[in-house]
Amino acid sequence: MKKLATLVVLIWILPLMAQKNIKIKHLDGKNIDAKILQLRLSRLVDSAKIAGLQITIINHHKVIYSSSFGYKDIENKKKLNDSTVMYAASLTKPVSAYIFMRLIDKKVFSFDQPIYKYLKKPIGAYAKWKDLGDDPESFKLITPRMLLSHSSGLPVLRQLYGNKVNLISPPGEKFYYSNEGINFLGFMIEEFTGKKLEDIAREEAFGPLKMRQTDMIWQSKFENNFSNAYFKDGKKYGSERRESSRAAGSMSTTAKDYANFILNLMKRKGLSKKVYYEMLRPQIVVKSKRGFGPLKDSTTSENDAIRLSWGLGWGLFESAFGKAFFHTGHGDANQNYVVAFPKIGTAIIILSNSENFENNSARILKLCIGDSYSPLKWLGHLDGGRNGSNY
Repeated sequence: MKKLATLVVLIWILPLMAQKNIKIKHLDGKNIDAKILQLRLSRLVDSAKIAGLQITIINHHKVIYSSSFGYKDIENKKKLNDSTVMYAASLTKPVSAYIFMRLIDKKVFSFDQPIYKYLKKPIGAYAKWKDLGDDPESFKLITPRMLLSHSSGLPVLRQLYGNKVNLISPPGEKFYYSNEGINFLGFMIEEFTGKKLEDIAREEAFGPLKMRQTDMIWQSKFENNFSNAYFKDGKKYGSERRESSRAAGSMSTTAKDYANFILNLMKRKGLSKKVYYEMLRPQIVVKSKRGFGPLKDSTTSENDAIRLSWGLGWGLFESAFGKAFFHTGHGDANQNYVVAFPKIGTAIIILSNSENFENNSARILKLCIGDSYSPLKWLGHLDGGRNGSNY
């Protein structure tokens, strides 16, 4: 009995001891001790009033560090942990893109076949998308490639345009980040295959990648360990429990689960060589001052140095450490960020349940992996927040 108790203690404590001895490599090759990182992140989360945070770091194409900070339920003083289910917000988009590209490899879809050819009825016959029937000739020019690269001309959110979904730019001409475009991609997948997006996601991504705490819609098993979200002033927002799939942002996940997805991409698994090339190839140059809000229509050259662009499902930029891919996830009170540098095998996945994360993302990225290349100004993280939600 005494030996069994000792064994149980060792099983519990050895991983903690191992993590304390881990050295996390920054982009420039310098190391930070995991124990020091843990302490500094704890202090930052506390001083910045970030409700909760999950962070997973990848070095040399392996998960080297994973930890959680703060609370999943402030009112009841329940700590957030690595298994706590968080709202992914727009980190759903790259997963939806990956699912679609899996179907391309299976010859179900094509990047450049006009999307209207995958529909059973004229676009004006679908209540949710009937506005696109106002300009049928322009609609017929839209391809999946345009939807995936945010160059279809569809708006970010219909609510910002009088609840209408008309094109705000000719298809293929300009980058406009668009929830509506990615949601249309999900609708098209369901319409053409006759299957629910959540079922396809489980078959093509969550199952094969062992993302056991991830789903496109809310699951009863999440009730055991989920996170509430909190506004800047500490007021409770609650939890997102999406009952229907939205390709642009209905997913719930954990940082460790999402790390499985990122590792799969960094190792170029799951997709053909040709499709991977297209996914991480610049499809359209991004010249806007901001990705969202009023400045999305203003142009700038300030991101030329990092060659900011969009691939298929991912934002892209260049750094001294090779090409990188990134994505944000912005809900009403949930804020997330992912960036990966495949050449050197480094990535970070950050999920937060706090509206105070984005204002502090630069400090967290610098502390964790020494990243000062991510286009945080373009994302609006340095502006003190963004207008709108679910980007």
